Amino acid sequence: MAGIATVCGFLPVQGHAIFRAMKRMFYVSRFARPLSRRDLKNIHDTAVKNNRRTGLTGILVCLGDTFFQVLEGPGEAVDRLYHDRIVPDRRHKDVFCLKSENGVRKRLFPGWSMEVFNLNEQSEALPFAFRQMLTALLESSHTIAQYTQPSLFRLLERGVNPTTIRPRRRRVTVLFSDIIGFSQFAEHLQPGTLIELVNSHIDVCSRCVATGGGEVNKLTGDGVMAYFSDRTSDGAIEAAIAILREMKRRRRRAASGSPHRLLHGGVGLSNGLVLEGNVGLALKRDFTILGNTVNQASRLEGLTRELDVQLILSREVARRSTQQWSFVSLGARELKGQSRRLEVFGVGTLPRLNMRRLHDRMEAFVRQGGR
Repeated sequence: MAGIATVCGFLPVQGHAIFRAMKRMFYVSRFARPLSRRDLKNIHDTAVKNNRRTGLTGILVCLGDTFFQVLEGPGEAVDRLYHDRIVPDRRHKDVFCLKSENGVRKRLFPGWSMEVFNLNEQSEALPFAFRQMLTALLESSHTIAQYTQPSLFRLLERGVNPTTIRPRRRRVTVLFSDIIGFSQFAEHLQPGTLIELVNSHIDVCSRCVATGGGEVNKLTGDGVMAYFSDRTSDGAIEAAIAILREMKRRRRRAASGSPHRLLHGGVGLSNGLVLEGNVGLALKRDFTILGNTVNQASRLEGLTRELDVQLILSREVARRSTQQWSFVSLGARELKGQSRRLEVFGVGTLPRLNMRRLHDRMEAFVRQGGR
């Protein structure tokens, strides 16, 4: 929100003007609280002062409770303003970069270090259809943002069209987690209660994965698939353990008789090469990872029930860790879709699962009419 100045994209050197390519960014956000005319004036005045110093120009449009801003100028200045000041600014929320353009040669707003247009006060001067169209665009952008993974946001912020990314092979650690006994829950719980349970699990996984430096790539019904690109596997292991511990805390906090007291999950970790890129065509496209490493992580997660453990990881995950995790060998196991038996490991500091006891508790919950 703070952005914009009147400096041309030319750099004088020994009497000559050398063109310096610029960046243009479009973003939207929502007010975190109602903003008065005075608030908007403060935003304007601060931006003018700061952006004349950094060489930024552009506009800020207010419509309803939404900001729409265009920033243009030196790339580093645009990125610094957006990440260091705009995104953390508590006066707005749900910041979403619509588009970035690199190599910009001509400014759209060369004379405005910061111009604020409050369409809420100028609505009579605007065609009704235009206002409706702009409102729909902003609302749709925020909705779409909730279904979009963070890596695609980062590509947009860098001025990269995600659909142009060529597939590549890279080494990652893949994490799979899902709810133990979900089929029983799905059969007996009311839809609203079931979704609350699933959302609780997804919330735990998403937060812990982000803290560990990974990214949730896909929601698989009640499950979560994420991956970590660090050279070591420690971030993924930290996230997996954090998921299991947070689920335990939530079970303890849940009310008596709540299905959340039975919320347990299994986690599988595998490390190896994957194919990362766009899958699908124009009607439906996904930016995801594919390969045996993904399948292996899914199979390891499923093995947690058979071995009564909460977390199972491959030998490669254990080998690439740099911290002391108290790994415990669980032997060589046959996994569906794998050509050979794989030695798998658990973490000795985690309590074991008791699947029989958990099954009995779930049966008792169902008999008592748990909904």
